[in-house]
Amino acid sequence: MLLKLAWRNIFRNKRRSIITTSSVIFAVLFAVFMRSLQQGAYGNMLKNIVGSYMGYIQIHSKGFWAEKTLDNSFNVSDIMHLTEQEGITHVSPRVEGFALASVGDISKPVALLGLDANLEKEYIHLDKKLVSGKYFSDDNQGLLIGKGLQEIMQLSLGDSLVFLGQGYQGSVASGSYPIIGVVDLKTPELNKRTVLMNLDLAQSFYGLPNLVTTAVVGINHENWQAAQATTIGAVDTTLLEVMNWQEMLPELKQLISVDKAGGTFVLIILYSIITFSLFGTVLMLTEERSFEYGVLIAVGMAKTKVIQVAVLETLILAAVGVIAGLVVAFPFVLYFYINPINLSGQMQEVVERFGFEALIPTSLNPSIALTHSGIIFCIVLIVNIYTVVKIKRLNPITSMRK
Repeated sequence: MLLKLAWRNIFRNKRRSIITTSSVIFAVLFAVFMRSLQQGAYGNMLKNIVGSYMGYIQIHSKGFWAEKTLDNSFNVSDIMHLTEQEGITHVSPRVEGFALASVGDISKPVALLGLDANLEKEYIHLDKKLVSGKYFSDDNQGLLIGKGLQEIMQLSLGDSLVFLGQGYQGSVASGSYPIIGVVDLKTPELNKRTVLMNLDLAQSFYGLPNLVTTAVVGINHENWQAAQATTIGAVDTTLLEVMNWQEMLPELKQLISVDKAGGTFVLIILYSIITFSLFGTVLMLTEERSFEYGVLIAVGMAKTKVIQVAVLETLILAAVGVIAGLVVAFPFVLYFYINPINLSGQMQEVVERFGFEALIPTSLNPSIALTHSGIIFCIVLIVNIYTVVKIKRLNPITSMRK
């Protein structure tokens, strides 16, 4: 009976219903879209730098991270048993080194990365990052270079890069290898200085038989804390160190933390504006309905029943507004997920200077929509406490004289 009466009041007071529902729709749309954009930016950073290239967890020989020399290498057989551990999908061994690359009269120091071509293709889809050329061939003699390096050194497919560097235990590392492909690693700094070669070729170039400098631990979820604990328990930590992305990139962690704090502050301001806006709406509409409430009480309806009907109306309007807000927000979030905002000009230069791709996609994480729609729903209920207090204190005779 009360629910039926609440629906009847909603349709009878169309102006109030439209104003309240519209306010909730706008609040949900703005909060969900803004937070999706912010979370999408974080996700893009982690995907480009952590999720694909560095991984969430890495294994090194003790002291390698502090002094990145080839002498701090370890035997790959020491860590391959990790694939038997729960939550670990693969272990990708790598050789990370540096060399002077030359072609014609142009020379540039580059980061040489030797990796398992099949593993990187299967798990991080390195082959899909190709801009031109082909993926590693069966003879494993070719190179993949970052597209930024191609532009800087004016390289073409088929050109041979000559390398000169220091190998394992002070040996001389030198060689000439053809370029078979150009890749976009999604991070400007990596694109400008990275050369990729097959793991066997890198081990031969640096004189590292069966040795690697780094191993990226692949996980089948984002709970890297649990995966790190599992990894630490399964390796000899007197010889090896297990590091997560926050330890390897403290600057990125700090940047995200600061930006999150800024985003939270903006959301607090937004919710404050929404709260006062909704309160103003409720205040105005409650005063307008004082005569109606007075009549209901005067004809014998208990104040508790009037309050229950008013609260039911609010619940219905809030629920309709939240659902409608999510429906309106979803196309915007989906569009900018498929077509990320492409920064340009000075903003692009600033972002790329930090090593990030100048794109801002939205996030499709459903927890964002659920969290912020729930917060706005609660705000609507809180501001309607005024209506409850107003009805409790209402004098029907006074209200009907107004």
